[in-house]
Amino acid sequence: MTELSQLLDEYGADTLLARARQSGVEGPHAFIRGIDRDYDRDVMLKQWFRPLAQQDDFRFGAVVDNEEFWVLMERLPWDSDFFSMQTARLNAVLPGRRVGLRDDSAGGASALRRSLQVAASRGIQYVFAPVSPNDLYSLRLLTANGFELIETRCHYHRPLLAPPVDRHSVRLAIEADIPSLARAARTMINPYDRFHADLVISDADADRMMERWVEASIRDGFADATIVPDVDEPEAFCTAKYHRDHWDGWGLKLAQPVLSAVTPRHKGWYVRIISELDEHLRSMGAEHSFLITQLTNNAVIRCWEKLGYQFGKGEHIFRKVL
Repeated sequence: MTELSQLLDEYGADTLLARARQSGVEGPHAFIRGIDRDYDRDVMLKQWFRPLAQQDDFRFGAVVDNEEFWVLMERLPWDSDFFSMQTARLNAVLPGRRVGLRDDSAGGASALRRSLQVAASRGIQYVFAPVSPNDLYSLRLLTANGFELIETRCHYHRPLLAPPVDRHSVRLAIEADIPSLARAARTMINPYDRFHADLVISDADADRMMERWVEASIRDGFADATIVPDVDEPEAFCTAKYHRDHWDGWGLKLAQPVLSAVTPRHKGWYVRIISELDEHLRSMGAEHSFLITQLTNNAVIRCWEKLGYQFGKGEHIFRKVL
């Protein structure tokens, strides 16, 4: 096992990035027609290979049967502190070549097994891993190492071509709205998101995280905008990220509604808020929008499809307790 930081020092990031591209990985938004897929992939790879503090760096190179693998795993400081559980995200296990759908994953599984052993010896307790349903190679090496499926997501998208016909009275959230919006996020539980679906994470911690997410979105700039009904103490909202820093590179002005909740007090308002948020994004210069939810979230998906959103791709979330 070799720490990837040593390879970065020896060969440089550009050399490692060039090799990573050869593995055939795709960026997270490659399903959107018209986007610069090379730029999208490189943003992801540069994030994976960025400098990390030593206590957060769990990226390793391993040679198995004369084949080299890179296991790209990182500790998440915020998650680790919030849940009082040392948490890491497994970004990828990259072989030194492009693999086919039916290629043997035993070598990659062995490299991952060794990396998980080192991570456990250094205090990591919980690892989660996003993976595409198309990536059969990674699915096999994850299941070979005892990872469990806890969430299946779907990504939808649509162009923001024209303002909606029907308009609704909304506004941007302010700090005074945080208590009522946090209450909405806590009480309108989605049992299929990766936090509530995972028995390792308590219901109380999952609910507390939803409240913190709302607070951070409004007070700490975690979101670029949060749209709510234009009433006092609203209990319906949707946050959004503009992603402006990537518009030029993508060649597409792509934005994202992120976290939402609607209590019974605002029954019927979910589709209105998404419609008005799309118009807000369009007014900010966005050309295209994408959203993510669970495959099981039928009511939300029906609303999206009513507004013209189309399915783009699926994504599995696996996790393993060490």
